[in-house]
Amino acid sequence: MATDLVQLFLAQARVSGHRAALRERRGGGWVSTSWSEWSARSHAIAAALIDVGVLAGDRVAILSKTRQAWVEADLGALLAGAVTVPIYPSVPAEQAMYIVADSGAKVAFVEDPLQLDKLVGDHAWSQLTHLIVFDERATHDDPSSDARRTVHLLEVGAEARGRTTLLEEFIARGRAAADTHEAELAARAAGVSPDDLATVLYTSGTSGAPKGVMLTHANFIAEIDAVAERMKLGPGDEQLLFLPLAHVFGRILELASLKVGCTTSFAESVARVVDDLGEVRPTFFGSVPRLFERIAPTGAARARARGALYERGFAWGFDVGREVAALRRQGARVPLQLELQHRTADKLVLSQVRALFGERLRFALSGGAPLPVEVGEWFEAAGVTILQGYGLTETTSATHLSTEDCHEHGRVGRALSGVETRIEDDGEVLVRGPSVMKGYWRRPEATCQVIDSDGWFHTGDIGELDARGVLRITDRKKELIITSGGKNVSPQNVEARLTRGPLVSQAVAYGDGKPHIVALVTLDEAAAFAWARAHDRPASIAVLAHDREFRREVEAEISRANQGLARFEAVRAFAILERPLDEARGEITPTLKLRRRAIHEQHRALFEDLYPSDLLPARSR
Repeated sequence: MATDLVQLFLAQARVSGHRAALRERRGGGWVSTSWSEWSARSHAIAAALIDVGVLAGDRVAILSKTRQAWVEADLGALLAGAVTVPIYPSVPAEQAMYIVADSGAKVAFVEDPLQLDKLVGDHAWSQLTHLIVFDERATHDDPSSDARRTVHLLEVGAEARGRTTLLEEFIARGRAAADTHEAELAARAAGVSPDDLATVLYTSGTSGAPKGVMLTHANFIAEIDAVAERMKLGPGDEQLLFLPLAHVFGRILELASLKVGCTTSFAESVARVVDDLGEVRPTFFGSVPRLFERIAPTGAARARARGALYERGFAWGFDVGREVAALRRQGARVPLQLELQHRTADKLVLSQVRALFGERLRFALSGGAPLPVEVGEWFEAAGVTILQGYGLTETTSATHLSTEDCHEHGRVGRALSGVETRIEDDGEVLVRGPSVMKGYWRRPEATCQVIDSDGWFHTGDIGELDARGVLRITDRKKELIITSGGKNVSPQNVEARLTRGPLVSQAVAYGDGKPHIVALVTLDEAAAFAWARAHDRPASIAVLAHDREFRREVEAEISRANQGLARFEAVRAFAILERPLDEARGEITPTLKLRRRAIHEQHRALFEDLYPSDLLPARSR
């Protein structure tokens, strides 16, 4: 059994040979790359890295969206004995350069000239000896006009061009140097040990500078083994991957294929995910809850658009589906009459939802944030199983994961193999096991703050374990709101309810030390503009945010959300932000988590202005 990612990859490439390992959309169609071809390209990258002076243990950064070239570079770096440092393509230049400088990366793979431009300058630039670019052109929206602009690599400064190589040229260099470095490459691949670092993965951080999480080959092997066993993955499976590979959730799904030999297809873009799901017809895929939250109300909106009769039939079909799903989840028998109704509902309504994902889907995975119970129930009613997991970057992704035959809405399942779980007196979840990180890069004090002397990792999350060992996460330890009345309020619970309707896209609950809860919300552009067209209003968020009738619609949505909350949790007033919360402004992380402190500070006047009067149940400003 392989004890490191390099040997795992080499073994799978030998066994699977010409079977499809990777698929990517090119030239209007899906193009497959076999395991042998992937191995050859990554070996060439490894040889080229050795040729440009990368030593075992050196850090190699990757700044790109999720795509085939990303994983080719990843395995190439590992084959050369290097340590991969992923960087979110959405981060601003300042943060990208910070990660490069802090990790000490010597070489960086970047997607295109726009991403390359982030690394040209300041202290980070001086240490990078080579930059390998996947695409020589990048097309983007030009803020100075309504047109899209294409940027060519030649437009980057002369100094950058002197250190820059296109990926295909770099691979050609590696193939030419293969004989020269054959012995060294073999020695490095054989010399990787389980305790060696495989990656330094920077947490997005909801406050302060990001910290580099040190994950070893042993961490990844333990996680891959446990996840593949829990999900019952095999060589016949195929996933559609669109999660960022700079996030540990996406990275584990990528690397799990090394264990089982399944095929990974890369979505062309996040905007095309639903289309790609229908074309690829995966057996499983992973996503953050946001995708599921958007699909559910979209289905209901389309039903309304087809008329009252179809809308009633749609609602009836889902009522039947929910009833059947609940009985099956409990292991109870479905009565014959209900079964007959379900067959009709499935034929007319429910099968249309499943068709979005193709007929091969076994399950979907949701992680990164809590999946609202109602959303999980909606998909289950349609026959789409969404498994929920829980974990952190520091635990190499999941520590707990539900299964196809044992999943409950609002819970994240039992611990994976080898993981121990403990709940502290204050409710904090502690975990211990082989997937817990080695520590924070160059931050021993920070490491000691989260990993105690007995090896328990303190997650910072509040949770509950039932008698069966099934975990439920209830909140973040440091994010609880304590009102002036002494009530503890979970902001995540409030925010999850506020964003279930079609109009509210993001929500931030506020009220620490205050008499009641208020909220700052942003608008879902598609839903807001649809309302604007139907009511003869301008398609402008800035205008709608101040439109009296539209605000009453938002107020009604918030009032409906309040019905499921305790009185002390209910949102008593709200303000609409005229733009989405923005990563560049430091308001959210690359994984869309709220940076509460930054949001509270930037919009403090807006929050405070909601408190002069509490006469209205959902007063707006």
